[in-house]
Order: sequence, then structure tokens, then C-alpha cells
Amino acid sequence: MGIDELLEGIESGSIETIVCETEAAWREAWTKHELGKLDSVRMAVAGGALADRLAWVFHAGYQAMLRRAFPFCPTDGWASYLVAEDRSGEYPAAVLEKTTKGKRLSGCKSWVAASEHVDHMVVRAICEDHNEYVLVEREAQGVGLSSRESPGFLPELSQGFAVFENVVVSEKKMFSRDHLSSNFLGEEPYHVLLALSAYMAAQTGALGGPLTAEIVAPIHLAQKLAEKKVEGDKFMQGVAQLDKATTTAALQFGLFIERENKELFLLWERDRRLVNMFTRGLERRAK
Repeated sequence: MGIDELLEGIESGSIETIVCETEAAWREAWTKHELGKLDSVRMAVAGGALADRLAWVFHAGYQAMLRRAFPFCPTDGWASYLVAEDRSGEYPAAVLEKTTKGKRLSGCKSWVAASEHVDHMVVRAICEDHNEYVLVEREAQGVGLSSRESPGFLPELSQGFAVFENVVVSEKKMFSRDHLSSNFLGEEPYHVLLALSAYMAAQTGALGGPLTAEIVAPIHLAQKLAEKKVEGDKFMQGVAQLDKATTTAALQFGLFIERENKELFLLWERDRRLVNMFTRGLERRAK
């Protein structure tokens, strides 16, 4: 589903959101609709349009980001980028060490998206005096995953911890910064905001509301960035503009669903900080 198809589908009433109260249900819907086979832009659009809550909107954009940011990441199943670490010093950082038997990954990461169902993990690890990006499978020996009991934000999405104990890493599973997207820093906000914009448009259409210029503006901005293949500072500036347009659309959307669907509005209010999650960072980088 491309952006033009999304808007046509909303206007014709052919697009319906899917009710998924649990991550397991979202995983089933993701597989059924073969979202993993789409390119990153279409994945964000289709996932956002199908989602019935912001946890799945974020996850759709996040999976789309991974597809674009890490071209080496497998396309089957779900992935997660593990970069956050404990700052207290209680849990050791992830380190990739050379041994007589090859490379070994050990240490901890403090945030794993969809920790109950993730299949592949891209782990940023210290290797001598630089960082390496290591592709690790959930079922690899020495990998341990656990989940927080009650996340306060996007609570339907499992969010966990990872522990690595002498995990064997082959050379073909190690990557440098050169292997990542040239727009790496902007890929997550771009794809999550695109998914969010698709969600707002789809929900507005499903409730019989008008697709106003404000509602569709961020979708068209994202479309232009993709079609023109913008890179570097211009890409970051474009994503900052996308962020502003999404914020404007979100204000209108919130007022609309408050009138039309109280249940949806309460879910929106609970997690609406997703709307401005990237604003400060984008403003700083776009200068």
C-alpha cells in the first residue's frame, strides 16, 4: 500500500483498522497482511493505517525504520535495535571481544522493543576503540530476554531487557557504520511520524470525518522526501518539517476523536506524547 493508495482507500471506505488488544494479535495481523514484505515507506503507511492504537503505530514505524536503517537485517519476523544501556553501572555494557575461538558478545541492553516476540536484534556493541553493529538471533545460545511488567508508555508493546553471555558472533554478522543508512539519524522519526500520519488519516476516514488539508499534509511531506531521495542536512530539515506538520494534524485529530469516539480518545490521550517524542532532537539537528 503506497501513500496514494492509502488516501484513495480511506476516501472509498475500503481500509479498515484491525482491533489488536495484545501484541500476539498484532503479530498475527502483521503476518496475515504480509507487512514484512513491503519496503520501508509502504510498511509504515500500511502498518499505521491498520493499527488501532499508538503502540502498534509506533511499532509499525519502528519496523519500517529498521528495514531502511539496517539493510542487512532479515526481512522475516520482527527486529529490534538495542542501543540503550544501564547508566548506574550495575549492569555491564555490551562488549564484543576477540577470543581464541573468535568473537564473543557479552553485556546488557536496557530496552528491547516487542521483547516477547522479537526475532532479530541489531546490537550496538563496543569493540576495542569503536562501535560495531552485531546481528543476533533471539534463539542464539547465551541470549537472555525479559520484559518489564507494566510499561507506562505504549503499554501493549512489550518492552524488555537483554543479557548476552559469550554469544558467538561470526564475521558475517558484524557491521560498521558504513553499512547503515546514510540518513540513519532521521530514519526513526521519519518512519514513525509517517505511520502516525497514516493512522490519523485512516481513523478520521473510518469515523466519517473529512480528510482536511491539515490531516493529509504530513503524509504528502513524507511522500516528497521519499520520492526526491533527500539526504543529509536537507533530509533532517525535511523530517523537522514533517514533525511540525504531524503536530498540527494531531491537534485537529484529537479534537475530532474527542467528539466522535471517546474510547479511542482515551487511548490517544494516554500515549499522545508519541506525537512530540522526536521534536527536541529534530529541532537541534535541523539547525
